Amino acid sequence: MYITVAGGGRIGRGLAKRLVEAKHDVVVIDRDKAICESIYAEYGALTINGNATDLTVLENAGIERSDIAIAAMRNDSDNLTFALLAKHLAVPNIHVRMNDPKYEDIYRKIGVTNIARVTELLIEQFIVNIETPELRKVISLGDLEVDIVNVPAESVLVDMQIAEITRLKGFPKGVLFTCVFHDLDKSFEVPAGSTVVAKQDRLFLCGKRQNILKVAKLIAK
Repeated sequence: MYITVAGGGRIGRGLAKRLVEAKHDVVVIDRDKAICESIYAEYGALTINGNATDLTVLENAGIERSDIAIAAMRNDSDNLTFALLAKHLAVPNIHVRMNDPKYEDIYRKIGVTNIARVTELLIEQFIVNIETPELRKVISLGDLEVDIVNVPAESVLVDMQIAEITRLKGFPKGVLFTCVFHDLDKSFEVPAGSTVVAKQDRLFLCGKRQNILKVAKLIAK
């Protein structure tokens, strides 16, 4: 996909790295020439030194060809302007970094595809790291997400089959085992009910966050 990222700060830089690694065509726009040069040198992403709220700059970046436009600047006012211009240029998918929740209604009214609430994400990440350090999110899919849960050597789930685990008291409905990474032989397995969980395995779970947290706490027992 062709993806335009407005802002080369910590978030924009991280996005550029991951997207280039995933073989997407990425262009990053930032006002700081040094940041542009650094991103290009380190990740190979095309960079445009300019203001991402300037229509001419966006046209020079080829934003009208974008499959996705991402507003990752620090100021919501800049992100809103960028999103409006991207919408005007018929970009089909627009993602924004939102710092102030007061902007949420405006973002939704102009048709933003996805809103990343920075404060909520940071708080959630702190809580997850404190309460369930063995849980790591892979991807969000609307209300669902895919997480990796490590199985401690002393977990009650060790040597149990997937079918047995899902019948345990307290195991929430709606959580699916999508993959198991077996640490012993470094292999991946698409799990069946008869798949046996071993110590230090990594379980890929799909479901709602609150339900996956319940599973993670069950595994940690």
